[in-house]
Amino acid sequence: MEDDDINGLIGDLIRFGTVRSVDLAAGEAVVEVGEVVSPPLPWRECAVGDFRTWFPPSENEQIILLCPEGDIEGGVILRGLFSNAFPAPANGEDPEIHGPEGLIIKFLPDGLHIIAPGDIAIEGNVTITGDLDVTGTATASEDVVGGGISLKNHKHGNVQAGSAKTGGPE
Repeated sequence: MEDDDINGLIGDLIRFGTVRSVDLAAGEAVVEVGEVVSPPLPWRECAVGDFRTWFPPSENEQIILLCPEGDIEGGVILRGLFSNAFPAPANGEDPEIHGPEGLIIKFLPDGLHIIAPGDIAIEGNVTITGDLDVTGTATASEDVVGGGISLKNHKHGNVQAGSAKTGGPE
């Protein structure tokens, strides 16, 4: 086998391309590699075991296409290359995750910082150890209990008519 044949085979194994379209339901994307357009292919996720991630590729995202035996129809999309269309979102030492609509999750030495332009919804019970500071309004659909005293159902003793103040809650 001549060197040109070997170089061609090696070049067919690993190719650089761009995501042309994404089929979210199928978990596949079509990739352009120069003049060649791939069939729908799976992309590599960060994890797919008990812990699973779902970070679909974006159109125009630069990728590496790994083609076993040089066969593009059996290719797998490898992601994570910054490009002009999708430049690096930060330049510091601390890890960050940037998402659509301005979502930013920063892992800083003093803790986790989440910047979410919209709402954050948590389902299930939440336990906080430490202080909680709220800027804005805290709303509870049922009740608020502090020090064992219900905000909704507590009673005040020593109630007098006029401008006198009530006693503490019971």
